[in-house]
Amino acid sequence: MLIVSEQTCKEVVSRLDAFEAVEAVVAAMSSGEAYNFPVVREAIGHVDALYGFKGGFDRLGLTLGVKAGGYWPGNQKKG
Repeated sequence: MLIVSEQTCKEVVSRLDAFEAVEAVVAAMSSGEAYNFPVVREAIGHVDALYGFKGGFDRLGLTLGVKAGGYWPGNQKKG
């Protein structure tokens, strides 16, 4: 597994690059050339924490994307 740090992401992808990529996918979604897969969202059985997994495919840009993550209630209060 390769974990890419937030700092490395900032070094290789500018904010403008990210905004342009999001704009292109939104346009592809609007035209029907991109779509999302069903979302998986599950309670993991610990302190009301949730796990989510989202994916999609942009036929126009030939891009497959995925986002996975957890939500832990109370973490914001811990900083």
